[in-house]
This record gives sequence, structure tokens and C-alpha cells, in this order.
Amino acid sequence: MPDSFSPVVSSLPAWRDRFLANFRRRGWRGFIWLYNFLKSPKARRELRVVTRYGSQFYLVPGDAVDSHVILEGFYESEVLEAIRPALGPGSVLWVVGANFGLHAITAKFLHPATTVVAFEPSPAIGARIIENCALNGVTLDLHAYALSDRAGALPFFANASGNPGMSTLHPCDAFTYDHKFVVATFTAGDVIERGLAPAPTAMILDAEGAELDVLRGFGPHLANPSLKAFVFETDNDFLTHHQPAELHALVTAAGFRVTRLDRRETTAHALSNFAAFRA
Repeated sequence: MPDSFSPVVSSLPAWRDRFLANFRRRGWRGFIWLYNFLKSPKARRELRVVTRYGSQFYLVPGDAVDSHVILEGFYESEVLEAIRPALGPGSVLWVVGANFGLHAITAKFLHPATTVVAFEPSPAIGARIIENCALNGVTLDLHAYALSDRAGALPFFANASGNPGMSTLHPCDAFTYDHKFVVATFTAGDVIERGLAPAPTAMILDAEGAELDVLRGFGPHLANPSLKAFVFETDNDFLTHHQPAELHALVTAAGFRVTRLDRRETTAHALSNFAAFRA
């Protein structure tokens, strides 16, 4: 359940955005023509859309995650639902790989007494988080660097459009990337021990292939009983084949039991989301 008080978004999207979003959801032909007709070159190109949870975002119709939110009201809502029981007064949620803030901002919108810490090293996407926070009347603790298994600097591979959420420290040979730039990296242990952010009591981890590095970086903090639950993405057969083996060993040795989450939207692909709960 939401906390006892919630921010109130002062206005609904403009009629053009509401009309275009509804048109797109119905799958009618001619969306691109109508979009270009109603969205003049001087107008804001994104659609302002209300999710099924009441949070609002500026979304790019041609981008993968944005398109799912427009069509289905959210993206990977199973992740948010798995972590919500751990949210509320006194809780600290880390969202590692926050993208444009869908899960982080919605979690804060629904549970304003939760401290939400968002990690997103892409400056362009970080700017979207800031704007979407203002749209929802919420405040996050935004960290513009990457979490890894060591502190330093590493090349970051980013997409400007199509699927910016695939931006990563671990490029995939099957994809091409629009940009490559260097980002600062910290370990989660560094962040906690230096007091840069409070230790998480819950976490959403979507680091596009760097999940193992992020968890390694926690060191002994991963086994701290204060971390009650986290969600991560990895191979579909993680529970049956225990691969990647080091990831399975790390999570179970830290005292978590893992369950695979059923997808709630049409987002199935080679990876699944798994929830780890303190055993």
C-alpha cells in the first residue's frame, strides 16, 4: 500500500499528448503522421504520459522502454511490485541503472517516506530523471556515476535513441552504440563507507551486464541483514542451471533466496528479472 501521504501532480498532460497516447495504445494506423502533424517542429517532441500508478513521464514514442509505457501503462511492473513490500518509512531504495527514472520515481511517488537513491552515469538520461522528478513533485538522491567492483574510470557505451536503457559498461557485440565516453566508477562499499548515500534496505539492479560487478562491489555489505530484498536481471535459466555460477554463489552466500518474477507486460526476452529475499 502507498504511504499515508503522496505528492499530487498539479495537472494532466495536454490534450495532444493524451490523444496521441490513446491513439498509439489502440494500434491504429497513421500514428507517425498524426504525431508529426500535432507536434509542430517547435513543440516538445516527447509525450507526457500518465502510468497506471499515477506517475507521469516525458516519453519518446520511438524508444523501446518508453513505447512499452505508452502502450501498456508501465514497463516491468513485476520489478516494482516485488520490491514494494520493502518500501515505506525508514526504508532506503537503491535503483542501479535508473534509466529515465520509471521505477525510482514511481517508487518515490507511491512511497514518499522512502529514501530513493538513483545511480545513472549517462548525463543525457540523468537530465531526464531530473525533469521527470520535477514533473511528479518528488526528490531523488541522484548519483551521476556507475557502480562497479572497483573505483576508478571506465568507458561507457551509450545510445542516444532507440533503446537508451541498453547503455552499459559491458558492450554487447550484437549491438551498436551511438556514443562512448568515460565515467567515474565507485563500489557500493565505497558509497556506503564514505557516507555518499545511506546503505540500501532494498534495491533494483538493472546494470545491463554489470550486475555481478555491482554485487561484488558491496563486499561484506551484501550480507548485512538491513538489506532485505533486491531485484536483478540475468539469464532466464538462472535458477535451473545456476549460471552465471559466481552470481548464484554470491547471492546465496549472502543469505538470499531467489525467485523468478513473472512478467506483467509483453517484455519477454533472453533475460528475466529475479527477486532475492533475505532467507
